Amino acid sequence: MKIYYIVSSFDGGGAEFVIPDLINLFKKLGHSVELFGCIPRNMETVDLFKKSNISYRLLSGNNENRYKSTFHFNQIVKRSPPDVIWTSLTRATVDGQLVGLWNRIPVVSWKHSANSYSLRLIKTILMQRLSRLWIADSTGVANFLKSKMKVPEDRIKIWSLFKIPHNLPMGSVWNGKGIFHIGSVGRLHTVKNFPLMIRAMAYINHHYPEVGKRIKLSIAGSGKEEQHLKNLIHLLKVDNVELIGFSDDVMNFLSKLHLYLQTSVYEGLCIAVHEALAVGIPVISTNVGEMRSAFRNNSIGTLIDKNSPELLARQILEYYHNPSKTQNYAANARQYMQQHYSEESFEASGRFVLNHIEENILPKYLK
Repeated sequence: MKIYYIVSSFDGGGAEFVIPDLINLFKKLGHSVELFGCIPRNMETVDLFKKSNISYRLLSGNNENRYKSTFHFNQIVKRSPPDVIWTSLTRATVDGQLVGLWNRIPVVSWKHSANSYSLRLIKTILMQRLSRLWIADSTGVANFLKSKMKVPEDRIKIWSLFKIPHNLPMGSVWNGKGIFHIGSVGRLHTVKNFPLMIRAMAYINHHYPEVGKRIKLSIAGSGKEEQHLKNLIHLLKVDNVELIGFSDDVMNFLSKLHLYLQTSVYEGLCIAVHEALAVGIPVISTNVGEMRSAFRNNSIGTLIDKNSPELLARQILEYYHNPSKTQNYAANARQYMQQHYSEESFEASGRFVLNHIEENILPKYLK
């Protein structure tokens, strides 16, 4: 198949970071792929494309008319039609759906999160029929597609976006000595709710100052919330919290941690959490996304149900004061990931989805 893969931007998010793995698998299975980005944003994933020798095309600039990318993509498709338009993230999905409709080309769309924001959800429900197939990155997102977006079950497939990387480093082992290093990775965006982590650290510093001297929080990422977070850190005087900026070597960053935090408002699979688990780091997460089922059924992390700095702080202290628990959860996390997210499993899911497209979707458009 000739595939046009279109993503909303080349920002530094999980959906963008897995593009090299996806494109390499498409090519391995004999398909041709061209990559498009609607807008550049911060271009943080471009270095990954270069390392994998993947070329790309931008459809518009950051501050240009919203529909310039739509019409530019339409011109490209008219000149050289693909067999399939494959979309990732909301803006690219809208562009891909419209262009697919205008040119009678099937559209396949990722759904990466259980995003229930009303306006976006209503818009997506109205347009969900324009994608012939929806691919959920986790079981929770598949359920969201069925229950909230009203996508019929026969138009949903599950393909986990995560596979265990080669040369996986070992996470640090917490033995109760030295500095207890906790961290998080992600876009500095309101959906990630980083202020909750910062306020939890402030709670620890205020109520347990001696313990606070031995706990450090590092946040890796960039985004529009950076100045707000810096202001909050300054206001609360939490000098054991640092914003280290975008990291192009996430695994190396994770390998230095003893505990990982994910405080998102919503998630799907959440690549960053699974990277942490793969390295062998227990996780504290809000009750969202794939973490809902994984943590309830396996001793690899802890769910928090409330947006409470105190509750998060107490869970951090639970791991800090119990090195044996932290070590056991770390070992369990690594074993869980080896069992569920192997390279073979990733490839098998991809083959299944691609075969389904070739056998059940393309023939309807070739009549």
